[in-house]
Amino acid sequence: MRHHILRSLALVAALAAGPALAQGTGISLSPIEIDGSQPIEVTADNLTVEQDSNSAVFEGNARVVQGDLILAANKILVRYNAEQTGIERVEATSNVMFTNGTEIAESQSGVYTIGSGTVKLSGDVVLVQGINAISGDTLNLDLKTNRGTMNGNVKTVFVPKTDQ
Repeated sequence: MRHHILRSLALVAALAAGPALAQGTGISLSPIEIDGSQPIEVTADNLTVEQDSNSAVFEGNARVVQGDLILAANKILVRYNAEQTGIERVEATSNVMFTNGTEIAESQSGVYTIGSGTVKLSGDVVLVQGINAISGDTLNLDLKTNRGTMNGNVKTVFVPKTDQ
C-alpha cells in the first residue's frame, strides 16, 4: 500500500509541476555512515534455505535492515559468502522499497551489494527526497560516497522553498 501511495504522490506532483527532463541525472543523498560491522537482520513470513547455492529466499513482507538502511520487498534472495559466515548480496523483487532513513525509493527490483555499499534499483524507479521527486528506469546508489545516478526516462520535480 505504501508503495502505491508514494508512487501516486510523485506522479501527481510531476504532472502538476511540469517535470524537468534529464538523462543520467546525478543525485546527492543525505549523508549516512555505512558500518559494515553492523548486524543485518532479515525477516519475512516464509523462509526457504538453499544450502547448495549458499542462499536463502525470504518471501512475504520480506525486510533487510542494517542500521538506518531498510530494503523491503515481496521476495528477497540473500546470497551468503562461500563460508556462509556473511551476506554478500541481497536481491529484492516485486514492490521493492529502499530507504536510508531520510530518502525513500521504490522500484520493481533491487540489488544491495554489502561489501561495496552499492544499491541498484530497476524498473519504474521513484526516489522521493523530502518534497522533491525523481523517477527513471534505473537508480545506482553508492552509499559510501552518498552519490547516485538515475538513468533512462528521467523525470524530476523540484519544489522551490518558500519563505513563510
